[in-house]
Amino acid sequence: MNQYQTNSYQSMNQPQPNPAAAAQLYPNQLTTAEPAVAAKEEPDNQYTQNMKKNFPFFGIGSILYAIFYAFCLYKNASGITYPFFVVGTLCYFFFSMRKLGVPYKKGSIFYIISIVLLGISNCMTNSPQILSINKFGIFLLSFILILHTVYNDQAWNLPKYCMAILQTICTCFACLFRPFGDLVSYFDAQKRQKTGKKSYFLSISIGIIIAIPLLFIMTLLLSSADVVFAQMFEKFFEAINLWEIMCVLVLMTVVFFSSYALYAALGKKNITEEVTDKKIFDPVIAIVVTGTLSVLYLMFSVIQIVFLFIGNMQLPEGYTYAGYARQGFFQLLAVCMINLLLVLICLYLFRDNTILKIILTIISGCTYIMILSSTLRMIMYINKYNLTFRRMQVLWSLAVIFLLMTGVTIFIYFKEFPLFIYGIAVVTVFYIALSFSHPDYWIACYNLTHHEEDTESGRRYLSHLSSDAAPAILNPQINPDVIKMQTVRSLYETEDYSDIKYMPEYGLYWTIDYYEHIQYLSENMHLRNFNFSIYKAHTYLFD
Repeated sequence: MNQYQTNSYQSMNQPQPNPAAAAQLYPNQLTTAEPAVAAKEEPDNQYTQNMKKNFPFFGIGSILYAIFYAFCLYKNASGITYPFFVVGTLCYFFFSMRKLGVPYKKGSIFYIISIVLLGISNCMTNSPQILSINKFGIFLLSFILILHTVYNDQAWNLPKYCMAILQTICTCFACLFRPFGDLVSYFDAQKRQKTGKKSYFLSISIGIIIAIPLLFIMTLLLSSADVVFAQMFEKFFEAINLWEIMCVLVLMTVVFFSSYALYAALGKKNITEEVTDKKIFDPVIAIVVTGTLSVLYLMFSVIQIVFLFIGNMQLPEGYTYAGYARQGFFQLLAVCMINLLLVLICLYLFRDNTILKIILTIISGCTYIMILSSTLRMIMYINKYNLTFRRMQVLWSLAVIFLLMTGVTIFIYFKEFPLFIYGIAVVTVFYIALSFSHPDYWIACYNLTHHEEDTESGRRYLSHLSSDAAPAILNPQINPDVIKMQTVRSLYETEDYSDIKYMPEYGLYWTIDYYEHIQYLSENMHLRNFNFSIYKAHTYLFD
């Protein structure tokens, strides 16, 4: 026997290594079999298992939700379907949470009511600014409701919530293709189960896939076989806008994957619920920065009290008290917002210090004076140069910042104060009040009753207001141009207002422009995009 045969014989008779035994002897070492898979494989938790187990519910549910979304919102930003969409979305969310095994929390009622109210507001206003903020508010409150339902967020603060929202959105992008993987897992599980129950999901899916091309082929054959049948289908396809169909299908596809990915991301539950202490910086840094700012703020506050509030000291040459007051309100609003963020940063990032607390209290007090100064300046500016949505929004923002700064001041000395919940409640309640108040109506009322000599830009601004302003602009008791319109029309014996629209001697062009805009909106309103604001404005139109 040569050396090669001897080595082969010895290797054949030696005992082979047992992977299971090696794992028991060396539990901390990976075996050579599939090391990469063992290191990267992420085990399913209870929620992901429930989602895969209930794939027909989440898969078909996401498809139905995509259809529901397209029906309610496609080219319909302010229709009667919006509150139904909001309620339907909330119902689908809580049904999905029940399937995942996530219990309902009683603390969610505030978020639910607020979201529904914003949805109702969308079909009661036609103001583009209010509609945009409504949608952003619904999105933000919905995310807070989602996180509140899935996680234990009692100790969460504003930075934690911001990071949780960003992490959830990023996880959604990572889960966009989860429907395909969950579909395979579901069918694998169905094959392994031997319960004797028959699943019709695969059979229905295969039937639909076969039926679609077969239906298309049979339609072509029958159309060629009968002229009347062919003409009927020609009229049917002529009435269909293929571009619109493609847009709806793309929208439905995006909503389907986004909806499924959101629940898949929530099922991962990969956000840590504990709030770590981020106060790692030396308070001396914050004391130096805020101390210098507090000195500047104190000087500014003294000037505001002496010159603006009391008004008994000499102003710079060429300035009147009205002219002095009507400037700088936007800059003061920005400073107030920066102060609010500055105090929050110091409270969350720097270690507690008595001197720092005193300085932050001084900054808060100076911020109150700045808020009062900016409010007074804005009111005087409005009295001189009319009211606009932006100027009304400034006053609203100042009121909200005042209440938020009050909560922050309490939080400086009482760390148990629920600052995040307080802030969400203040902003939500105040904005819902603004949303339902129809700002365009009050803008039109104020400008038409307080300014007899309107400027060209002022009249142009009124003509671009939404239908919310119709009860003021088309009301003859508020806007005398309405009576003048009817008088001039009867004088010229014309039915079309465009004939007198550009007659400069009457100055009716802006009112006629608004009238024709409301008329256009009313004529193009149907069941799906019915809006209460447009309907109310329609009642002010006259023959």
